[in-house]
This record gives sequence, C-alpha cells and structure tokens, in this order.
Amino acid sequence: MSKKAGIWLTSVALLVLAAGPALGQGFLDVSRQAGVADDGLGKGVAFADINNDGFVDLYVSNKGGSNKLYLNNADGTFKDVTATAGAGIDSPGFTMGSVFGDYDNDGDVDLYLATGGQYEIEANRLFANNGDGTFTEVTTAAGVGLKAFTYSASFVDYDNDGDLDLYCANYGVGAKNVLFANNGDGTFTDVTDAAGVGDKSWSWMGIWSDVDNDGDVDLYVVNGRYPAGEPNKLFVNNGNGTFTEGAAAAGINDANWGLGASFADIDNDGDQDLFVSNYIGGNNLYLNDGQGAFTKASHKIAAGDEGWGKGPTFGDVDNDGDLDLYEGDCKRANQMYMNDGKGNFVNVADDQPQLQCATVRTKGTAFADIDNDGDLDLYVINWGAENKLYKNTQNDGNWLKIAGLGYGAKVALYDGDQLVATREVKSATGFCAQEPSVVHFGVKAGKTYTAKIRFPGGGKASVAVKAGQTLEITE
Repeated sequence: MSKKAGIWLTSVALLVLAAGPALGQGFLDVSRQAGVADDGLGKGVAFADINNDGFVDLYVSNKGGSNKLYLNNADGTFKDVTATAGAGIDSPGFTMGSVFGDYDNDGDVDLYLATGGQYEIEANRLFANNGDGTFTEVTTAAGVGLKAFTYSASFVDYDNDGDLDLYCANYGVGAKNVLFANNGDGTFTDVTDAAGVGDKSWSWMGIWSDVDNDGDVDLYVVNGRYPAGEPNKLFVNNGNGTFTEGAAAAGINDANWGLGASFADIDNDGDQDLFVSNYIGGNNLYLNDGQGAFTKASHKIAAGDEGWGKGPTFGDVDNDGDLDLYEGDCKRANQMYMNDGKGNFVNVADDQPQLQCATVRTKGTAFADIDNDGDLDLYVINWGAENKLYKNTQNDGNWLKIAGLGYGAKVALYDGDQLVATREVKSATGFCAQEPSVVHFGVKAGKTYTAKIRFPGGGKASVAVKAGQTLEITE
C-alpha cells in the first residue's frame, strides 16, 4: 500500500458491522484525494489499462458537459489527461455507456463513445489508441458513426474469428439496435439484419455471456419505456453468425422497465446467473441451470425488490470466494448485498452509509482493483453530484487475478478436483458500465489452484495459479 493510501486509512475511522453477512473491513471515500470526484451529469464508467502499465485507467461519460479520461498514477491517485489525450476525447455533449476494446488487434485498447443528443441526434465516435497516451478519431474510416440515440455499446467477438465486433443498444421511437461485424482491416460492416439482433424495443443495455456453455456468447438486451416496460430479449448465438430470440423460453423475458443487468456465477456452480435492475417494477434474480434455462429466485436477495434500480455490479468484495452485489438506485439509497456463500444476499449498506449515496441519483457503477492490492474498489457515477471512489480496506492475501484474457474468455478455478468459482470476461455490464478485463477471485492465502481457461474461439489452457498473484495469460 502506498504512503498516501496509508494516510487515507488512518484519517477515517472504520465501521464495525452488525452480525450476519458483512464486509470483512470496509470502504473509504477517497474520491477527492484520488482526483476522480467529477461532478458532471454522469452516466457511464469504463475501466481499462490504456497504457499497458498494469494499472487500470478510468473514463467517465457525462450526459451534458465534458467527459473525463483519468490516468492511474499507480499510487492510488489519478491524473486528468483529457486535455492531452487527443481532440474529441472530452466529447462534450450527450455521452452514455462508452466502452474500451482493442478493435484493431494492435495491443492497446481503443475507445468507442455511445452518444445521444440534446437538440438532435449525434453520431457515435471511435477513437484509436496511438500507444503513446493519445487517441485519434477514426469513426468515418471505420464505418461506425451510427447516428442513433445509443445508450450503451459493447465490444464482443460474437463470431469467434479473433477480432472484436461492436453492438449498440439504441433508445427511442423506431430505434433499432445495431450489430457491426469487424472486417479485420480496421473497418466494420452492419450485419444487424443478417444476424437477427435488430431489436426495435427501447433498449438501454446489451450485455453478452455464454449462458448455455456452448462456446459462443449470447446477447441479453435490457428494454423499457415508461410506464409499462417492455420484455427483455435473449438472442441465443447459433454459432453460424446468426441468433435466435429465446428470452421467454429461457425464462428471462423480464417485462418491467429495465435499465441494467449483470451476469455472474453467484452460486459457484459453473454457469452465469442473471440479475436485472428495474427502474419500474421489482428487481429480479434468475438462476441458470447450466444450459441456458433460468429460474426466478428474487427471494434470495433480501429486500431487493424495491425498484428504481439502475447500476448493478458483482464482485467478491470480502475475498471469501463468492460474488457480492452492489446496486445503484436512481431514487432510493444504493445497496451493498453480501453473499452468504449459498447465493443468498443481505444488504449491509446501513452499516456503511457512505456507500448509499442516499441524496443523489446513481447511474453506472463498477468494481476495479485500482491500486493492485488484491481487493476490489468501487467507483460510482452520480448525476449532478460528485462521483465516488471507495477504497476497499480488506488488505489480505486471499485473492488472485488473471489478466490478458479477451472478452468472452471463461475461467474456472479448481482446488484439486473441486470447482471453486467461475468468472467470464465482459466488456459491458450493469448500466453504462465496463469493469476491467481482469478476473478476480477470493481464495485462501498461500494456496495454489488450477485455472482452466476457455478462450474465445475454443482454445483451452490449464494453468497453476497461486494466491496473492496477478498473472498475465494470453492465448
């Protein structure tokens, strides 16, 4: 831990949590000290290592006003490099769920901005990373200047051909979501109709996960319009460049007014479960049977049916081996739900009220280990109020991380023959949010585990990994 981080720890008294599921330590509000307390009209958060130094950097999307790019100083603080990162990176206007991804396979992450418009619809924008801390806009050359009210974008290799494709979830009357296939030469082609994913609902998020464990990623689209909502859609990947809509058959055609959703293996059984955060109507949890059929299990989240939800994100915040849930609410206080190890959740935010952001409207949220100390910190986007960076003070050796995996990669961690947990690398999650492409596990300090990795495209690897380490593994 840095000297500066130590000062933060001693300057704020840690809270003693009540009995029952609880954080091992606590979270400290270090937003201002870290230099990331932007107070714009925040919408989106995206984490990625833009300069390949091993520390995650941060991009903040504002719906009105300038966006911000923050470079990690590797000491728990960030530097605002927006003004020097290249023309257009600030993109003052209406920006929502932007996303990082190496679309040109040159070894550094590029940036795609999902935009709307205050008076007229603005085109989305793609910026290529020059590898020297600057970006150059390449929207026109790449052919991805979609002019729609795009609420969120996601990078994904849906056809397992080794390059990142791009999906835009669009909102408004007559809007159709769009899938761009990467041509492998720096350009994209609109394949929406051929692929069968042109949902014309009012869409907020498109998130990807291999829900049926068949080796290719499927697409879940979160929909909703006031006041009645709209059914969400699940586009199951057929493995041949096309998709079949099957949300009702899978049991996840949630018809509330949805805003955000996250896939995660909450019960450590090897498949991706689903949490849907609804603005109108109760939030819902769905358990996966391993073959893409889901059972509603919302009762497993105590008092989790309040609604007004927007920004859910999963992470093992206490390094105990199971995934916990933070949810940002747009009207009520935010919640921190701790997992009891069996997939049951209890809200402990009352014991750490700084996490509630009770007087503001929260949008995107994301966990990220910003100081590489092995525990997950938390960044919260707030509307018209300071964004919050909460430092996790767990500070133990009960963790391991694996970096270098592409979007869609899946990691199953074993202790001998016993499955410990699974993680999947995703470019978009929750609401207008992107977590780092680094998988994190809570494990037992000093132990060695086996990580069985399935890469996008079907390649596999089995690697011995030791607690307290971050490994870089590429196919």
